[in-house]
Parts: sequence; structure tokens; C-alpha cells
Amino acid sequence: MNARDLIRHLAHVAHRYGEILVEGAERHPHLGPLLEALSAATGAEDPRALPPEAWDEALWALLVEAVAERIVDGWDQHGAPSAARDPEGWYLGSAEGPGGPFAVRAPTKREAYREARREWLKRLLKGW
Repeated sequence: MNARDLIRHLAHVAHRYGEILVEGAERHPHLGPLLEALSAATGAEDPRALPPEAWDEALWALLVEAVAERIVDGWDQHGAPSAARDPEGWYLGSAEGPGGPFAVRAPTKREAYREARREWLKRLLKGW
């Protein structure tokens, strides 16, 4: 299952839960903040009146914005990963990031840089 499908399923479950929990939904500890965020994202006073597809699009947009903000902040705080050749002919990808500095080793510069970026992003996003 890809991320978009996961968001679609979660949006449909949350939408259905919002339909069931009519009384006091705005005070629910999890549904209340979600309704508030969806209202702000869609402009709908009561997002429960929107179809599940609108929740899907709004949740995806909120997730994209949150991840983009996290990456931009991480880049500002830690800098970007880089890659260079080591004395043995391999390539090292390295970065500063949450959890401290790290390095990965690969046979090509592209692979080393790619693995360093992947690890940097995973560390950054897991810090939530």
C-alpha cells in the first residue's frame, strides 16, 4: 500500500467516525483537532458535511505541508547530505542530522548520496 492509499483509507475511516459521532465531535480529543484542521484546509464550517474524497484531498495536502515544513526546518538546522570518494575508491555519503552524524558507503557516488539522503530523511521524519 502506498502513502496515498493509506491516507485515502484513513480519511474514509475518520469521515465515517465523524458521521457516527455527531454529538460532541468538536470536543473529541482526536476528532476535534482533525475537524478543525480540515475546516481550515477546506474552508468548510463543518467538514463532516464534505464527502470522503474531500477529506482525502485535504488530509493529503495537510500531510504534504507538514512533511515539507519538517524537511525545510531540518535542512536549515542540519544542512544537506553529501557524498565524496574515500581513499579506498568507495564513496561515502554523510550528513549531520537528528541522532548525530552518520555515514554510508557505496560503490558509486550516486548510490552513496541517495542512501545518505534516505537515512537523513528517515531520521528527520522519525523525530516527530
